[in-house]
Amino acid sequence: MNDNLIKEEKISTLNKKAIQLLIVLIIGGTVLGLILSNIFVTEANDRIQHFADEFGTYVPPDFPFRVTPLTPSEIFLPTLGVIVVCISMFLLIGLIAVYFRVFVKTKSKYIAGLLFFLVPLFIQSIFSVNTLRSLFVSSAIPFGHGIRESIGFELGGLGQILVIVSLFESIGLGILLYLSNE
Repeated sequence: MNDNLIKEEKISTLNKKAIQLLIVLIIGGTVLGLILSNIFVTEANDRIQHFADEFGTYVPPDFPFRVTPLTPSEIFLPTLGVIVVCISMFLLIGLIAVYFRVFVKTKSKYIAGLLFFLVPLFIQSIFSVNTLRSLFVSSAIPFGHGIRESIGFELGGLGQILVIVSLFESIGLGILLYLSNE
């Protein structure tokens, strides 16, 4: 009988406040990521359209510029990357707020060190969003065939690597935020 009470108590101690905070931050990051992705796709397609307008309808076979808009398959991974980085940014904002609140109460040097670690990580996330923006429009940049794939979202390209790193960063930040709210 006593064991039953302990098991029920452990199940009910799931930190609902932390889970709610995580859900709100993930939704906020997703919304911001979708908005930014839409802006980036529009910018890339405008740039591509500018090249098409400038050079006309005839495209020589060795023409280095793209003249067709981005397809949905070309947009998927970059959009996912922007969403994941924006989720990381929102999780970092949540962590900074939690640790700042703890620092104000405790004046702990350890918490101050965590804040000095999280703020540059947040700034790095801002730069990652800008890098992904640049990679969105990389399809309109006149590079050689191999260079475009290595900086874009092709297998092993910079964009794909950035998305994978950001995904693991978001998972780690989510776990840290949950544990920090216990």
